[in-house]
Amino acid sequence: MQLSTSRKTIPLILLGIGAALVCFHILVNGAAWIKSSFTKIDHPASYRFASFDQLLHEVVKGDSVDYKLAKKSPLLNKAIDELSVVAPDKLQSDEEKACYWINTYNLLMLKLLTDKYPIDSPRRLGNGVSFTKFTVGGDTYSARDIEDLKLNQYFKRNPLLAFLICGGSKGDPPLLDHVIEPASLKGDAEKALDNFANNPVNTKWDEVSNVFYISPYFQRYDDYFVAYFESPHILVASRLKKSVPAANVSMLKRFFRDYDHRLNDVGSSDEKTVQSESTKSSESKTKSAESKTTDPSESKTTSAESKGTDPSESKTKSGDSKTTDPSESKTTGPSESKAASSTESQTKVKQ
Repeated sequence: MQLSTSRKTIPLILLGIGAALVCFHILVNGAAWIKSSFTKIDHPASYRFASFDQLLHEVVKGDSVDYKLAKKSPLLNKAIDELSVVAPDKLQSDEEKACYWINTYNLLMLKLLTDKYPIDSPRRLGNGVSFTKFTVGGDTYSARDIEDLKLNQYFKRNPLLAFLICGGSKGDPPLLDHVIEPASLKGDAEKALDNFANNPVNTKWDEVSNVFYISPYFQRYDDYFVAYFESPHILVASRLKKSVPAANVSMLKRFFRDYDHRLNDVGSSDEKTVQSESTKSSESKTKSAESKTTDPSESKTTSAESKGTDPSESKTKSGDSKTTDPSESKTTGPSESKAASSTESQTKVKQ
């Protein structure tokens, strides 16, 4: 009886969980679905992401991103709104479409991270990368959808394009300070790979143990690299400024164990610098305070000792000299003179 009851309740529980998930998706992504249904869509032959390009020039600082500035900039939402009405189906070439989806992924990831900021890692987004939907050219996509459904097909044809996307981690290839365009697509990809491979954080050759380590990011697209370059280690070695015999069969090829998931925020390095400077200043203040509190007491103690001890010692020494020297002169001097005189008299008698 109990087994039959449990068999009936399990499907109801699963049905309830499914209904809850559907309701959750409707609540979270309903606005994007409605917007995509009533938005007039453009189908251009080319698209250059003008607002996003301007935003990148403002917020990308070297290998980091100024998320505080991005949060204040109106260009971010403007770029998202412009993307929602531009469809890629009429773009002229595969290069145009590849650029469209690379720029779209980077834009959506920047939007997710900026909206969630301040955070210390993209992992704080949780399932937002997969569940948060955006209107892209009249359809709804998450950032994960774009990577899995759109970008991977281009990565299979040219694995170097994987170095043009950035998920916001320090372990990822840095976000470029400009949008990707068809004319410079391959050049940007090769330059991004060279910069990533020659960063000492991402590659290391231990000559003593003959082990060649590279970033775990290469492992993410390992199948694509193997198809074109035999192995990601050989690809990296061919791009390094320092010669590494990666083709040597005896060399051990490994991936670094740890991945740097910290947010590529420009403020993270600044905060460390400020903290170190404040630590140094606090240490110097502490030392100066200790010198102020300690040295006077020591000087006073020393002076007190010199005043309290030296006179007594001098008096004692002088007392000793006064008490001892006269007694010695009185007791010893006469006896020695009498002995000497008696000796002389005895000598005269004998003579």
